[in-house]
Amino acid sequence: MRYSRQNISCLSVSAIDIPEEIMKLEDFAAYNRPQSKVSDERKFLDYIHSRNRWVEFIKSIDNAKPVSIAMKNSFHSQWVESGAFIREKINDDSILLKLLTLLLPTYDGDSLVLYRGENKDRFDKGLIGFCWTTDISVAEKFGRGLNAYKSPGLLLRAEAPACSILAGPNAHSRYLGENEFTVNPSRLSNITVIETYPDNSFSDDE
Repeated sequence: MRYSRQNISCLSVSAIDIPEEIMKLEDFAAYNRPQSKVSDERKFLDYIHSRNRWVEFIKSIDNAKPVSIAMKNSFHSQWVESGAFIREKINDDSILLKLLTLLLPTYDGDSLVLYRGENKDRFDKGLIGFCWTTDISVAEKFGRGLNAYKSPGLLLRAEAPACSILAGPNAHSRYLGENEFTVNPSRLSNITVIETYPDNSFSDDE
């Protein structure tokens, strides 16, 4: 199926509903079983991402019916896989927050203590990331690695009231061992830097 500007709004809210129990795989065995072909929802979201039409897509949702569960679950998987690239393409955290609020499955759990590996330069600019974890070792890995590029890395701890958490981990995040929670950073409290890691930008240079 080919998509055009005219059918973005239509598919975004009227996609075929896939039973929720199929979309929410609870363990490795379920995740690892043979998967069906890529859904229309995921094909559509990949189209939006490849052409960087996220802002246009958000506007189409604003005036439309509620987003289907199938679409939300497809976006959640895409976010786990490509969140950093989506953030980079949108390049505006206020717009990204709106997208995440509209398209992620709603969190209905408790308040938590969460951790994140962050880039010091972004942290100093107030650009705290959306993806956090309950597993401090995962946060340490990102703080020492991907987020210690062209700036020192940080290990952050924060208290996350339930209202700050947009979505909990999905099956793919659990399979990866990352236990990723997506949050509204502005609603976190008591954000603390508990470790600083050296900039690793030049670690592979001769």
